[in-house]
Amino acid sequence: MKIAKFLVVVGTLAATGCDSKSGHGRAVEYHSQIEELAVQQEPPDPLVESQACGRVIYMHYCQICHGDEGRGDGFNSGNLAVTPRDFSVPAFWKTATQENLLSAITAGGTAVGKSVLMPAWGKTLSPGQIDNVVAFLRTVPALVEKRALAERELAEQEENEEEEEEKSDQQNEH
Repeated sequence: MKIAKFLVVVGTLAATGCDSKSGHGRAVEYHSQIEELAVQQEPPDPLVESQACGRVIYMHYCQICHGDEGRGDGFNSGNLAVTPRDFSVPAFWKTATQENLLSAITAGGTAVGKSVLMPAWGKTLSPGQIDNVVAFLRTVPALVEKRALAERELAEQEENEEEEEEKSDQQNEH
């Protein structure tokens, strides 16, 4: 009986890949499809990562005045004598320079001849974080347009559904 138990234990150790000399298990080579796909995956786009990081920072520090979509309609905007910048307006981006944006965020509105109510974030945010915020801000007009398009499509879809419903009701009445 003791020999049978010993053989079971030895068999189990051999089957699990344990090495009796070192006491450590041997590496079992197993790769799932997910692991293989992860290895083959393209490296992340640095600009997309920068924009995503910038959005997180923006939502934490800037959204209260500039709003969720950068339209200058944040919760605190009603309490300010000067309306915060609306980043969704394409005309703004035609004249906005990287240097101006970086200066405004780093040193505040007065650094670029704008409102004293725009705080300086240069001692709170690192230069890299400020670069990320600017990268995100540059996406705002496209994001706003994309949302507006989706809202128009949804409204059209609802209108079409209502028309179909009316037609169906009229056909059922006859």
